[in-house]
Amino acid sequence: MSLREVELDLREDMRAGREPFSRIMAAVAALGLSEVLRLRTIFEPVPLFAALAKRGFDHEVARHAADDWSVWFWRGERGAPARESLVREHEHAGAATLQDPPTDARAIDDAAARPIVLLDVRGLEPPEPLLRTLAALEALPEGHQLVQINARVPQFLLPMLSERGFACEVDSSVVDQVRVRIWRGPSP
Repeated sequence: MSLREVELDLREDMRAGREPFSRIMAAVAALGLSEVLRLRTIFEPVPLFAALAKRGFDHEVARHAADDWSVWFWRGERGAPARESLVREHEHAGAATLQDPPTDARAIDDAAARPIVLLDVRGLEPPEPLLRTLAALEALPEGHQLVQINARVPQFLLPMLSERGFACEVDSSVVDQVRVRIWRGPSP
């Protein structure tokens, strides 16, 4: 089986601070059965692996430099042999469904009453905002909430929250600032 490679280079967008998630998901949606998606990124997009695995995609990663990565995605084992030859060829040459924020006003009000741990991740390069947020959630005291202040909606973080038993509310009403309020408990 021969697979055609579709490349999506996200490095410039990522360096400029533009969120690539919608471009990735559009490319995944357009991917044919005989195609492999090759993403070029500035870091290993680990959260994307689980999000796309839920949609039936496998992946392979190659690091070319500290800020230059290739990640190939293909549908299950059907594409594995041809995909391996594509990966070898490049080596020799050189996921989430997003959870909607809770809409139950009582659950949001209950969470708002909890003591706040504030985490400002603006200005950090990916994947630092994600890694710092996950570390802060691991250390979050019982009964507290974490409020992450970000420059954009953290698309890779959102599906990970529900997987880890957290609910969240995203507020992007302030220009150049997104606040994500996160607490333990299921989304209503």
